[in-house]
Amino acid sequence: MQRDLQALLGSTVRIPTLSGRTIPLETGDSVVHPGMVRRIHGEGLPYPKQPTRRGDLIVEFEVEFPEHLSQNVRNKLADLLPPQRT
Repeated sequence: MQRDLQALLGSTVRIPTLSGRTIPLETGDSVVHPGMVRRIHGEGLPYPKQPTRRGDLIVEFEVEFPEHLSQNVRNKLADLLPPQRT
């Protein structure tokens, strides 16, 4: 899948953890928007007084938009996407 479409169509993002593992994070059917936050339970920093327990890992998404769109692409998007709310 092209990277440009992942935020709209969903994908699996590989999240590196502090312990060196990588966790797959499904974005599912949700459209990922800039600043969207997901939480991975028990994969964050260890608790200071209970080092065997871990807090949650917070993942904040950055979404890159293309700099320019051709008129042809704009027309196709306008046909496919729901109308703008006013």
